[in-house]
Amino acid sequence: MNELLLVPAFFLLWGIVKLAREEGFFVPLPMGTIRKMLKLAKIRKGDVLYDLGSGDGRIVVEAAKSYGIRTVGIEKNLLLYLLSMLNVRVRRLENRVEILNRNFFKANIGEADVVTIYLTPKLNEKLKSKFKKELRKGTRIVSAAHEIKGWKLAKKIKTGHFWSYLYRI
Repeated sequence: MNELLLVPAFFLLWGIVKLAREEGFFVPLPMGTIRKMLKLAKIRKGDVLYDLGSGDGRIVVEAAKSYGIRTVGIEKNLLLYLLSMLNVRVRRLENRVEILNRNFFKANIGEADVVTIYLTPKLNEKLKSKFKKELRKGTRIVSAAHEIKGWKLAKKIKTGHFWSYLYRI
């Protein structure tokens, strides 16, 4: 019986360590929240959306499916990357959705018209210089749950149990 408790205890400890280090870990967003975030981004025909820390790929899949745009998910966790690839294939969206298995700090995001993030405040802060360096004027950034401190907010909306924030470069 005690052996059965080891697995949940491991994941609980892993989550606590990640939170203590202020690293993000996978918490799936509800689909209603994702739809509101995408609406907030005011996606247009021809846009390219990047989701940083894309988890299981639900944002990029929903954006490609609902808006017909090209999307790119960047996820460094191998298991989540593989789950994302499966989600894309099951929905037959390979022609519109690309999933990259890498650290988003090392990926070029310069072609993005829209960037979505659901990260920690610390990661949002670290991304500010990358955004300024790589993104074009007019690029929309939608952050779920956490503001990008010091940046001028274009709009915020209630998306489920928290707020989402829209910024423009």
